[in-house]
Amino acid sequence: MKYIKMDCRSTLIVVLCFVSTALAEAELEPIFDNPSEHVRYFQYKDTNVLQCNITGVSPEKAQEYSIKWLKNDEVLVPSKEEPIRYVYEGNKLIIHKTRDEDIAVYTCLLVTHSEPPIKWLSRAEIKTEGIPTAKIVSQGTFIEGQKIHLECLVTGKPTPRIEWKFGNTTYSYSMGRVRLLPKNKIPNAVLEIEPSSMSDRGDFTCSAANTASEFLNLVVEASTFVRVKDKLAALWPFIGICAEVVVLCAIIFIYERKRNKAELDESDTDQSPEQKNTPDHGKESVRQRK
Repeated sequence: MKYIKMDCRSTLIVVLCFVSTALAEAELEPIFDNPSEHVRYFQYKDTNVLQCNITGVSPEKAQEYSIKWLKNDEVLVPSKEEPIRYVYEGNKLIIHKTRDEDIAVYTCLLVTHSEPPIKWLSRAEIKTEGIPTAKIVSQGTFIEGQKIHLECLVTGKPTPRIEWKFGNTTYSYSMGRVRLLPKNKIPNAVLEIEPSSMSDRGDFTCSAANTASEFLNLVVEASTFVRVKDKLAALWPFIGICAEVVVLCAIIFIYERKRNKAELDESDTDQSPEQKNTPDHGKESVRQRK
């Protein structure tokens, strides 16, 4: 038989080679976002789909095949219990609530249920990358002279590159009072300004980029508004209360002074005529005695 030339050394393998040759026209055609790099881009916390189409055979013939999936060369078992994460659906692998751990190399295998069983007829790999996300963590309000501390929380594979923007200035490295520091092995994840000044009040933006966002022409940014208060800001309420007390005391003092004066004036005008004529009666009595 011609099949013996295909390195078939036993009767069982001759049959296996015959089946493989008969099915050789079936091939896998993966769906890529970036065909030149064989890459599919994933959105975090979303549902993403991997797909391998069966080509080279009629739709009726394609029903004889099935597709199995590997993740980093390990068999990927569909989820059967909550939370449902991985679902096989025909020639698709559906991944729910995508996490960082789901960014991997996936392999689709073309298999058949023929006898004797064949491990796989064809295989194709799909590399995945994570589209960056960004979020700024900040207390929002700082006192003049204190340190401003902002942190840009990012996800993404490959690890995103981070830049900071304030006004018309872009910071990709430390400059003057502005320091960019790494965190969790991510360069420039932290921005610090020390000492802070009133001119630092405004919108700060961190941008994250990797090969996924660049290929898709996506701009991934997060912004926060930083407030810088005067050093005496904490004293202003106290000073305001003291001023109110002083004004209130002054008003009470002036009111009491005017009220006392008015009472004195009333006491003078309220004297009876008999009290006012008392001296004259004394004189008349003296005259009568003479």
